[in-house]
Amino acid sequence: MPLFGGKDKAKFNTVLTDRDDLNEIKKIADHLDEDETVLVVARQSRIKPGGSLTTPNIIFATDKRLIIRDPHSLGLRQSIEDISYDRITSARLDQGVLSSSIILRAPGLSTIAEKKLDGIAMGNDSNEGQIEAIPKDKAEKIVEAINQGIQRSKTPTTTIVNNNQASVADELDKLAKLKDQGVLSEAEFLQMKQELLKKI
Repeated sequence: MPLFGGKDKAKFNTVLTDRDDLNEIKKIADHLDEDETVLVVARQSRIKPGGSLTTPNIIFATDKRLIIRDPHSLGLRQSIEDISYDRITSARLDQGVLSSSIILRAPGLSTIAEKKLDGIAMGNDSNEGQIEAIPKDKAEKIVEAINQGIQRSKTPTTTIVNNNQASVADELDKLAKLKDQGVLSEAEFLQMKQELLKKI
């Protein structure tokens, strides 16, 4: 997984190579954990329903959480909110004609909407929120990353990796099964496999 940034720049991990995506990640790099990987970057539409004309939100799906960057004051300032996957109970896609919305359920999600982040709308109750005006392909990838994150948060992967009584081959077999079940992505599987192989 490439590590971006230099000696005097904030460093970050990502599987992305698009220049615009990398520039957006640089703007939140100091908010990322050292071992956190950005998987998807999406910009809310400026013109589609639910978007923001002047400063659309940027949505980041990492391997740990969903991050929402809300630029304001013509982009000179920003607010950053995040929701870890272990707090999210469900994520689904609502596809419109021009764009898609991501519907999230998480306890206390209303606190994000109370901050009045542009493009974040409350749902039917205080635990539901909606991120509108996301390009369809990006919205699908974000929902996939969220759902995989939710599954990972429910799976005791630390016991798989740290079980000293089992052989490395057994551990690799367990990781492969998690990947086949869709709990781990290909990138996560390869990363965990490399960590296990280092122990040999």
